[in-house]
Amino acid sequence: MELMIVKAKRIDYDGSAIQSHWAYGNFGILGNSLVVFRGKCDVKVEEMIDIEDLRQSKEIRSDDMVHYIIEVFDLVNTLFASTLQKLFIARLCEVLAEYGVKTTRKGDDIYVNGKKLSISIATVSPVSIKIHIGINVEARGIPKGVDAIGLKELGIMDVEGFMEKTGKALVEEFKKVKKDSLKVRWAQ
Repeated sequence: MELMIVKAKRIDYDGSAIQSHWAYGNFGILGNSLVVFRGKCDVKVEEMIDIEDLRQSKEIRSDDMVHYIIEVFDLVNTLFASTLQKLFIARLCEVLAEYGVKTTRKGDDIYVNGKKLSISIATVSPVSIKIHIGINVEARGIPKGVDAIGLKELGIMDVEGFMEKTGKALVEEFKKVKKDSLKVRWAQ
């Protein structure tokens, strides 16, 4: 899995990056990839993937988030997509613990002191699985009724350092899973 951390510019997430080959089309990364970037989040209804969110007419937005766009071509399956998404969320919780932040994982979301820190979605395209994870940098521009928190409120001020550390941790986790899947014999 190739990692790209975009620090030179901000990229706003509108949901379109969940389409297949986004990393290849925008950054020339062909194959399994993780692109980490920072920007606003404002997912329009036509880009929403989660049917439950659509049915409830939920708004998905934030003024400032760290975004993770993951694409994997090895197995195109919604169960695999959802499993990998939850593994990555759990790994992010472990990295946050290294910063001294006590988290709670509820499904595919991260909470701190009952306040929502992240959003996430996993889906499939005809050729790959796609995952988006967004972590609030500051809890601004969040839809009404959502009690949210951001990295800066948690004392994590070096956002670029956080992007680097978490990006590397997720890629290492994926590589370990891939290696472990290749080193076992089949049961007879």
